[in-house]
Parts: sequence; structure tokens; C-alpha cells
Amino acid sequence: MPAMTGRVTDEVLGSDDARVEAYVVEPTDGRVRAGILFLHWLGEHRSDRTQFLSEARADAELGVRSVLPAGRLPWVPDPVDAETDIANLELEQLRLTAALDRLTDGLPKGAPLGLVGHDFGAMHGLVLASRDWFLRFWKVEGDRFEYLRRLSPYDPITAARDLRAATLWQFSDRDFFIAPMSAIELARAAPLAPEGEPRIEWYSADHAMRSAKARAARARFLGAELGLG
Repeated sequence: MPAMTGRVTDEVLGSDDARVEAYVVEPTDGRVRAGILFLHWLGEHRSDRTQFLSEARADAELGVRSVLPAGRLPWVPDPVDAETDIANLELEQLRLTAALDRLTDGLPKGAPLGLVGHDFGAMHGLVLASRDWFLRFWKVEGDRFEYLRRLSPYDPITAARDLRAATLWQFSDRDFFIAPMSAIELARAAPLAPEGEPRIEWYSADHAMRSAKARAARARFLGAELGLG
């Protein structure tokens, strides 16, 4: 495994309400040939932009620039009602756009990009707010069905259908928050792999996904897709 080095800077990206704190990790020799956007989870263990920092530092020595922005919704404000949540979702997309702009700034033409997300980081990475997660784990105001209708453009299933890149879906077999059938439905919504089935991998872990096997599989997948061999 490459040494976990890389040059790490702590930056503030974007402007006004869409400002976002982010770590930017780059190769120590300055030779960047690929980029990865890392979006962290919401939980009790590294529920912030440090979650994937060690992976980003290892990737840096393979020529990867990584940007690791801090999540805002629902890390800071809780979901409350459709109008408020839609505004927060749009704000989150502006924050992630600022992170993506930083990731791609000055990259060589045609440089491959990757996205790694866990939990709500993955959901925001699909340009969404998961309707079922909000309704199950937060008290939202107003009519349930109206809330679902208003947030339908952010549904992960809808967003997954529009993907145009290879995907690797990693799930835990003891995840309290994601039922197996929900995981399979999400993965199957994405365009099929060349062999005709979505690439889904299951790991013996809980929602935190603290699995060395998952991390190794993720590294292999990114290495192959980004040409880092």
C-alpha cells in the first residue's frame, strides 16, 4: 500500500451561505492525473470530513487530488418540512458544486474523476435527499405525502438512473438504517455493469462500514476506473 502522505490543505470554498470547509489533498510532487470527491457519513465515528482522509492521502501518492468537504444537511440543521428542506438541499448542492470546482480546477484535460460517499454523503453525491431516511428518523412537519411529492426530484432512485459512470455499491449486512431490499433497489436503479448486473458487495459490518475488506475493494475499484495502476 502506498504511504499515507500527500499534501493536505484546509480550505474554505464557495461564498456566502454556500461556503464549505474542505480538506484538499494533493500529490507531494504536484503531478495530478485524477480527482476524487469524498463525501462523509453521519454517525458517531468520524462523522466529518476526516472520515476518508487517510484514503485520500494514500491516493495522493498515486497522482490523485482529493477534496473532502464538510456536510451540512442533516449534520447541522435537522430536516423539518418540505420548504425548508428543499432550500437546504439546494444549498448543499451549491456547496458540493464549490467542492467539485476546486477538484477540477487545473486538472489535465480528460482526467478521470471519482466519487466516494457513505450514508448521507452518498445520498448528496447522487443529488438527493433520501425521502425515507428523513421520514423515518426525523419528525417533519406537514402532510407526509405532500412532503414526498415535493422532495421527489431528490429521490436517490431517480438520481441513480441518470448515472453515466461505473458504480460500486457497498453495503453492510447488519445495517439498521438500510434494509437489504432498499439497498438492492438503489443499486439496480443505476445503469447495469457490462456483465448485466449491478456491482453490489456485502460486508460483515454495521452502518459505520468499518471494514478493511470494503476499503480494499474500494481502492481496487477506484484504481481500475481511474487508471491508477
